[in-house]
Amino acid sequence: MITDSQVRNISLIKQRLRNCLATMNGASQKDQESKFYEYIGIRLRQRRIELGYTQTKVANKLRVTFQQIQKYEKAKNAIPLSKLKIFCEATSTDWSYFFRPLNSLDKKIFMNGREND
Repeated sequence: MITDSQVRNISLIKQRLRNCLATMNGASQKDQESKFYEYIGIRLRQRRIELGYTQTKVANKLRVTFQQIQKYEKAKNAIPLSKLKIFCEATSTDWSYFFRPLNSLDKKIFMNGREND
């Protein structure tokens, strides 16, 4: 059961998500990378709250400290793909949960500074 506080948190998270996606389109490649990590952190927090998990519970599943989860959620540290995979498996979350909203961006993907054909 989701509490009123969690509903408010999710509402604020969705607003942050929209703002992040809106600014990602016009960003330079370097800024786009930091916005991407911010976006993943916001989605991670959103999913954790939707499931009613604490940062400690998620940290135990990922075998990191709760402080590290805070850093992932605030994009102070980028979450490694291996940890994101563990999170998805532990919470029965599909990968597309994190990447589906990015499809709406009108931005080409660059790898090592070159356009990916």
